[in-house]
Amino acid sequence: MRVSVTIPAAGHHGRRTRLDGLDAARGLAVVSMLVAHLSPVGGPATITEYLTAPLFAVIIGTSMGIHLRDRSPHPDRFLGDNLQRGLILILLGILLQRLYDQVIMVLPHLGVLVIVLAPLALLLRRMPVLTVGLAAGLAVVAPVVVDRARLAANENIATWPGWLDDLMGWVATGDAYRLATLLPMALGGLALAAVLHQVTHLPQAWVVAGALFATSLAAYRLGAGTAPGSAAYSGTTAEVIGATLLATGSVVASFIMLALAERFSLRRVLEPVLATGRLALTAYTVQILWLALLSVLRDGAPDDAWWILGSSLVVVVGACWALDRWWGTGPLEWLVHRLRPRRVPDTTPRHAATR
Repeated sequence: MRVSVTIPAAGHHGRRTRLDGLDAARGLAVVSMLVAHLSPVGGPATITEYLTAPLFAVIIGTSMGIHLRDRSPHPDRFLGDNLQRGLILILLGILLQRLYDQVIMVLPHLGVLVIVLAPLALLLRRMPVLTVGLAAGLAVVAPVVVDRARLAANENIATWPGWLDDLMGWVATGDAYRLATLLPMALGGLALAAVLHQVTHLPQAWVVAGALFATSLAAYRLGAGTAPGSAAYSGTTAEVIGATLLATGSVVASFIMLALAERFSLRRVLEPVLATGRLALTAYTVQILWLALLSVLRDGAPDDAWWILGSSLVVVVGACWALDRWWGTGPLEWLVHRLRPRRVPDTTPRHAATR
């Protein structure tokens, strides 16, 4: 399978050439997030608890690696763009958390991840083997870091300012998400970027995805038999490794899904998911605004109900599909693009340096 590329249609605002397979994976992550947040039952839906945040982290790493390889941005510009992007995610996550508290916002954690990962991506972009080794090492170290950080927080929380407590939560002490466990997952995505074109061709993509899913299951099963366990959000070594393999396998599977849809002329069926992936930040925000509205109308009743899940899927995916078709982008994606510093052209004559 060749990596499919979407070329923006005339009149679309701010959409650049993109990898459709990664947009499909982002769309899958958004749908998985909605199921994880709102499903009233366990069973097969439980897998979304293991998949959602790791898939976002792996996609961030993969996207950074692809961007560095294909566009070769200036290091200062790359770091500056990702610093801005990370700060926007942090600020938006804080605002949305104040608006709605039945969901733990992953955005601040992803914002910190983007800021920390960017310089690592610059250093490691041509060293996938070292990247995998570093990810594995961090997966082993992460539980120790989390335990030590939580111990320090318990001893000093009474004297810490609120901002430091928030920062510690984003980095290490968070109950569900933390940089310490998301970073090795993102590094797994960065390593995937180095071989993405090779492993997403059919038929080898089937083998790669199957191997990743099988080793992910093995990691979870082995971890479940140990004292730390491998439960979702636990941050144990087995959970981090299993989640990284599950998420990277899901990215490869997204390319497979897209290839099959194109082969059988069913691409239009996937357009809502692709649009949601292209407008993932808007999708996340629409989700919270919709749930906050329902919460007000229902006097703060719990949101885990089938009709809420169904309506949220329709509202979020439908809004992204409509915005992508009629406007070409989402309001938050447009804002992020507009806030990005403009590149100042170099007007210095080439021979000036010799004077």
